[in-house]
Amino acid sequence: MRDTPLAGTSIVSFKVTVTGVSLTPSTGKAVNLTLNPSSPIIELTHLQSDSAFLGTSTVASANYTSATVAFSVPDIVLINQTNVALTGGTPAPCPVNAICEFKPTTSGMITLSTAPFPLTLTPNQQTGLSLDFNLNNAITMTNGGVAVDFTQANVLTANTLPRTGTPTGALDLVEDFTGVITAVSGNSVTVHSDTKGTITAVANSSTTFNNCAVQNITCLAANMTVSIDATLNLDGTMTLLEADLLDNVSVLANKLDAVEGTVFSVNAVAPQILVVLSDKTVVSGNSVLTAAPGGTIIQASLGTSAVFSVDTKGLSAVTGSPAAINSFLTLANVFAGQTVRMQVLANPAPTSGLNSSVLVNTNSVLLRFSRVTGTVSVPPASPFFSISAATLPSFLGGINGLVNIPVQISSGQTNFDGVTDITGLSVGDTVSVRGLFIPNFLTSQFFAAKVRKH
Repeated sequence: MRDTPLAGTSIVSFKVTVTGVSLTPSTGKAVNLTLNPSSPIIELTHLQSDSAFLGTSTVASANYTSATVAFSVPDIVLINQTNVALTGGTPAPCPVNAICEFKPTTSGMITLSTAPFPLTLTPNQQTGLSLDFNLNNAITMTNGGVAVDFTQANVLTANTLPRTGTPTGALDLVEDFTGVITAVSGNSVTVHSDTKGTITAVANSSTTFNNCAVQNITCLAANMTVSIDATLNLDGTMTLLEADLLDNVSVLANKLDAVEGTVFSVNAVAPQILVVLSDKTVVSGNSVLTAAPGGTIIQASLGTSAVFSVDTKGLSAVTGSPAAINSFLTLANVFAGQTVRMQVLANPAPTSGLNSSVLVNTNSVLLRFSRVTGTVSVPPASPFFSISAATLPSFLGGINGLVNIPVQISSGQTNFDGVTDITGLSVGDTVSVRGLFIPNFLTSQFFAAKVRKH
C-alpha cells in the first residue's frame, strides 16, 4: 500500500486499520488474501514516500473481476491551520493553530473494478498489486467538522507492480521498516514491528550495514533495533538492501525504550520537545509505552547533557557535508517537521492537557527521516532539485522567507519511484521526499533517501 497525500497540509498522522482484502473471481466465491499482521494499522503519512507490505497469498488461477478492501478506525492528528475552530476532535473544539486528534467513527469497504481489473492470473504466475490510498478524496470537512468518508470516489486505486524506478527483478521496495531483530540465521534477519508485522530479508554481497563495525550479517543480533530496506521479490521473499543499526548493545543491556515521531513544538525554556509518535521500541515492558498507539503526543523533557546526532543512513551527500551534521547539535537546531528518535530514561507517565499524552525523559535526540510532499519548482541539476515552499506543510519550521527549498540526492543511494532518476523530474511535478530535514543548513534543507513522483 502507498499513499497519495494532501500537498501542503498539516496532517501529522493519519492511521487506518485494514481489516481485510479479497479478490472476486468471475465465477465462485471471493478469495480472502493473507495479511501480515491480520489487521495491519497503516500510518498513511509515511506512505507518501514509502510502501507498506501487506502480505503474500497463493490464489487459484482465474479471471478476477475486482478486489475489495475493508477499512476501519481512522485516526487523524492535525494542526488546525484553518481560520476557524474545528469540531469533533480532542480537545473540542480544536482551536486555530492547535494540534488535535480526530477519531471519526466510520468504516467502509471499497471495491476496485477498474484497471488493472479484470485481472487474469495463470498457473504459477507471480505478480504484485499496489493499493494507493488518496487522502484528498477520503477526508471531508463540513461546517468545521472533520470526517473520513471511504465511499468517496477514488479513495483507493490499484496498480500492478513494479513501478518505474523499482530495481530490476523486484516488485517493490520496503524501506525504513523499523523494529526489533527477533532472529538472525545464516544470511537472513527477521525484524518485528508491533504495528507493521514481521518480515524476513536475506543479505547478500551487496547489502550495506550502517553503524556496524563489520559489513556483514554478523554485526546484527537478536534484540537490536534496526531500520531495514529490502526489495520485495517476485516470489514474495525479500532481499536485504540495507540494515541501519539504531540502538547499540549498551542501550539494550540497560533495557532503554525508544520513541520516534514528528516534532510539532519545541520549548527551549523547559527544555522540552513535543512529537507525534510514529514508532517505538519497548524492551523494558513499560505498560504506558506499550499501550501508546501511533499518534500519541510525546512530551520529551531533555536532560542537561543531552546528545544530538544524525542518522546519516550512509548517504554520501550527508556524510560528505560535516557542516550539515554540525547543524544538528543542540535543541536550537530542532524544528517542527523534523523526525527524531529519543531513548527513554525514566518511567513514562500519562499527562493531561493534550490528547493521549505521555511524558518521558531523554538524554539523546537522533535526527531521522521526515516525509513531505510538494511541487518541483526549479529544474533539476543533479544532485539538486527544489520544491516550492508554498506547497510544503505550513507547520514546517526554519523555512520562513524561503521560496524554493533545495533537496539534495546521493548518487547511487537515493531511491526513486515513478521515475528512474533525478532527470525524470520536471517543474510542476508533485513529489514526495523521505529525507533528513535540516532547515538551518541552507545549501540543502533536505537530504533525500527516497523521491517518489506522483
